[in-house]
Amino acid sequence: MPRGLHHIWISPAPSLTLRHGRWIDCAGAGDEHYFCYDASSEGLIPEAVEGAVVRPGEVEVAGLISYRQRHPGSGSEGTSDSAWRALVEHVTPEALTRLLGEGWAAETTSSSTSPDDDDDAGGLAGKEFETDSEVRIAFTPINLRITWPPGALGRERTEMARDRSWALREVLGRQPQLLAEWEVSFVVCLFLGNFAAGEQWKRVVKLVLTCRATVFGDMETWFVEFLAGLRRMLEVLVGAGDGGGFLGDEVMAELLKLLRGFGKMLREEEEEDSDRGKGVREEFLKLAGWVGRKMDWVLDTRELLRKGTVQTEEGDMVEIEDEGLEEEEETGEYAPVVVEDFQLPRSRSESPLEIQMVDDEDDDPRF
Repeated sequence: MPRGLHHIWISPAPSLTLRHGRWIDCAGAGDEHYFCYDASSEGLIPEAVEGAVVRPGEVEVAGLISYRQRHPGSGSEGTSDSAWRALVEHVTPEALTRLLGEGWAAETTSSSTSPDDDDDAGGLAGKEFETDSEVRIAFTPINLRITWPPGALGRERTEMARDRSWALREVLGRQPQLLAEWEVSFVVCLFLGNFAAGEQWKRVVKLVLTCRATVFGDMETWFVEFLAGLRRMLEVLVGAGDGGGFLGDEVMAELLKLLRGFGKMLREEEEEDSDRGKGVREEFLKLAGWVGRKMDWVLDTRELLRKGTVQTEEGDMVEIEDEGLEEEEETGEYAPVVVEDFQLPRSRSESPLEIQMVDDEDDDPRF
């Protein structure tokens, strides 16, 4: 096996979806790792081996195959591991130990240790599943409902709910290796079918692609690396051709919407200052070109017909509108609401809780 970190997984039977995965760190030629299949846990456990070992070519008799260093999007069955290295570029042994413990193992049923602070997960992420799995993944808590600091009020909350830059910096302050965690969650979700990992992957994507101010500051390089990593992950999903499991069509539809909004924000900033965020825009254009060729996605909404009038087969003229246009353009029910701040008149009572209410019926001539 090539030098570096690798991920291997097994399943008790080809027809079962429950899988056990383990990361290993290969030091190169002469470095040997031995694992034994444990029937009780249906997983791999380290084992000391002395004497003769099974050689490549012989393992297929036992139902195993030689380790082909590849991933579904690489298009190669050879020993080149450049595609895999790029996919897990930021993963380190320290990150694996923090997330998976000393054994670097995870299972399909592994849950997350982080609290369930995001209602988008449907009340499942972060909770212990009723399974025999003792492996839990220490994902970093990411709260997408409260994206402002304590004490923020009014307009400040509204701005930070629309631009989650403060929330991203807060998460990175607690966990600088967020990109490594994101890459691990992708591998664990895709190859093991782990739900908690899929939810964490989505939370990171939502958090990053809804930022604005921090994109054009000292974190520009970080965003470039994120967009490059996202493109590599999409290459894997397209190459896998199995729907992506928990990263299937529904998640991809949401990702498309987020990318369109992120691209719109980049264009708006470019109109004000073409030099700001130049590296991020270039990487985004690479991503947009790739998804356009491979996934038929159009990230520039200016190239889409979002609203217009068409003629039916019966000759009737019907006005149509793309679903989600109102939300994107903040019109209709998504239009901003102006709230006037006013003070109700106080009653003569000394109690501040007693408010003098004016009955509209007394002044209405209809009553």
